[in-house]
Amino acid sequence: MTKPLPTDVQVAIIGGGIVGCATAYHLAKAGWSVALLERKKLTSGTTWHAAGLVSETQGVPVMTALAKYGLDLMEALEDETGQNTGFKRNGSMTVALNDARMEELRRKVDYAHGCGIRAEEIGLAEAQERWPLLSIDGAKGAFWFPGDGYTNPIDTTMALAKGARMNGAQIFEDTPVSRVVIEGGRAVGVETEQGLIRAEHVVNATGMWAREFGLTHGVQIPLHYTNHYYVVTDPIEGVTGDLPVLRVMDEYAYYKEDAGKLLIGCSEPNATPWLPEQGLPERFEFDELPCDEEHLYPILEAAMERVPALAESGIRKFFNGPECFTPDAKHYLGPITDVRGYWVAAGFNSTGIQNGPGAGKALAEWIINGQMTMDLTDVDSRRIVPGLNARSYTATKAAETLSHAYAMHWPYLRKAEARGLRRTPYYAHLRDAGAQFGSANGWERPLYYGREMTDGFGREPWFDDWREEHEALRTDLGLIDLTFGRFIVDGADAEGEMQRLCGANMAVAPGALIYTHMFNEQGGIEADVTVARLSETRFMVMASAGAESQTQSWLTSRLEGTGVSVVNVTAGEATLAVMGPRSREFLSALTGADLSNEAFPFGTWQNLHLGHAPVRAQRITYVGELGWELHVPAEFAQQVFETLMAADGAPRLCGGMAVDSCRIEKGFRHWGHDIGPFDSPVDSGLTFACDFDTEFTGKAAIQTRKAEGASSRLLSFRLTDPDALVFGKEPILCDGQNVGRLTSASYGWSVGGAIGMGYVTCPEGMTMKELAARSYQIVVAGKPVPAEPSLRPLYDPSNERLERS
Repeated sequence: MTKPLPTDVQVAIIGGGIVGCATAYHLAKAGWSVALLERKKLTSGTTWHAAGLVSETQGVPVMTALAKYGLDLMEALEDETGQNTGFKRNGSMTVALNDARMEELRRKVDYAHGCGIRAEEIGLAEAQERWPLLSIDGAKGAFWFPGDGYTNPIDTTMALAKGARMNGAQIFEDTPVSRVVIEGGRAVGVETEQGLIRAEHVVNATGMWAREFGLTHGVQIPLHYTNHYYVVTDPIEGVTGDLPVLRVMDEYAYYKEDAGKLLIGCSEPNATPWLPEQGLPERFEFDELPCDEEHLYPILEAAMERVPALAESGIRKFFNGPECFTPDAKHYLGPITDVRGYWVAAGFNSTGIQNGPGAGKALAEWIINGQMTMDLTDVDSRRIVPGLNARSYTATKAAETLSHAYAMHWPYLRKAEARGLRRTPYYAHLRDAGAQFGSANGWERPLYYGREMTDGFGREPWFDDWREEHEALRTDLGLIDLTFGRFIVDGADAEGEMQRLCGANMAVAPGALIYTHMFNEQGGIEADVTVARLSETRFMVMASAGAESQTQSWLTSRLEGTGVSVVNVTAGEATLAVMGPRSREFLSALTGADLSNEAFPFGTWQNLHLGHAPVRAQRITYVGELGWELHVPAEFAQQVFETLMAADGAPRLCGGMAVDSCRIEKGFRHWGHDIGPFDSPVDSGLTFACDFDTEFTGKAAIQTRKAEGASSRLLSFRLTDPDALVFGKEPILCDGQNVGRLTSASYGWSVGGAIGMGYVTCPEGMTMKELAARSYQIVVAGKPVPAEPSLRPLYDPSNERLERS
């Protein structure tokens, strides 16, 4: 007899892979009523055929913490549920075949140590001892990660499902959901063949179905599925159950013991999307895809050299199964902006087994508490740009994501596929001027101008182009395409609502320009914005290109029902920043306006004409020099650019690399790196932007933290070795102990060394002055490098150049 479906639950979860089951497990353990609905059988999509590799060290610290939690949970689930998971903490080893990979892995070890994870470089003789079948011919070195291992994906998922049931969750197999029911912009339940289940929250954990299923009810989840291969050998003597996972990334292969056989996984450099003509087959259940054996031959030929025993072994199984990947190689976790009560946990880029348990925990806590309980900014689903969801785009980018999984992870890596979707009006001019473009949220943004960008961990030839642009901004004149996200906030009560959201005083006259933050109730920074008051009822809110989607989500969710509207007008304007000591002299010759400090002070804007075109000129800077941002209606943008570049003494074109090096020298924070939802302005040194005489969200929490004293503080650092280079996330040491990590890093051409910012733990009772007086080192590829700390900006700490020029 079919078990009847419930009529009402707190959370309905769609999808019975490891992520859906992990979410159900954590919600149920918290006492919430949960119904999990799986279209076929549990694990029958992609979970069942995963290789099961699990690793503690992930790309960002919070995900590393969640991965470590997940491994610990796998270790404990059998005792809790009686269901064996097949988990083995045998460790993993990565062999490097060239100097560049050695550098990458040394920096990975640094990062692991900064996260409290065990990792070490080992000799090749020790590598062979740990993996006796390994040939070390051509190898440069090896690295050991003892906390890693592997698990059985099906058994682990079944243990999570059993744990969920033990705590009251209801799980239904062979129960497809036909639609999510949305009423008044809110998800209120799910429709099945057996009827409607009403729910306060709905979770889309449908894996590779997430995009297509989302589109049936107007939700954009950009991901796609690719062909993903592995082979299983016949039994091989010497392949025992205690063998660690082996990765040889330079040969695009990993090796895992599988009941006396070897499973050889392929993260091939020429990955291909799976493109079924009619979309995913409805019947798909525990299915395989056709295997292109010739596609694997280069990897298998290298594998037979690396593990000579393979030459004497047969291949028992060639396997191809679909895996889903996202365009930016980060999974989606969290709420969907346009539909309240709708959550997504999908797009795990072939890491769902190792990341699924932690993601389930994080999502369950977010649902329960109504806010993040840890900083999930990097994987926050609110970063989704709805326009970047064409099937051709997601398929191309998914294959690229897989192709890069084992490729070199260069510090300035630029992905090449499906580029050029979002272009500012200046794109063609900048391309013709030699721009080397990067991409942010689909936008093409110049990194610098000049020589072709090359990859490496040292000083590349194009560093000279970067240096010259940096110096132009500091000593002469630069022009930057600084187009970013912008929103009109409009309504009779706009001032009151903006005051509620923003830490600065928003009761200012039209013409004022305010740098401010929007806080959550705990005093964490949800948005870092500049606001122009346009009129009594209208404000222009401006955020970086990378934070456009999150800022829009925060504004719309917080202003809903207030009578104040939010409109994204990013496409309606383009921005050129004219920055440098010569900016006033240069712009004065092109406009009739008085640009003197008295007539046009810092932190104000004016409408004026530049040549024949109208612009909104804003006196503000992100590089720390005198300058103006010129916000131009899109239809006038190219004419303004041409006017600027044709004028006498035209500026040097400058890209994002120079902007970043200038802003880090100046100590300007960047949302998503230096500040975010779990960073207080007290810790980040931003209380100067708060007006505590006003009432704003998060004020009480910030005042409490200010009174208690910060437990950590964001400091600026300059490395004393001018040849050392840092790229971010490097550990910060004090007295030989890890006390933090760099959140931003660059090279400070004006201060003569590598620079960065990072939060440093503050011992109880220590003053900020004492904290900054301590001796610090930054770990660079295994070597501690002395670094000079500062509470103040490394460059122009008194702000004379930008406010009094």
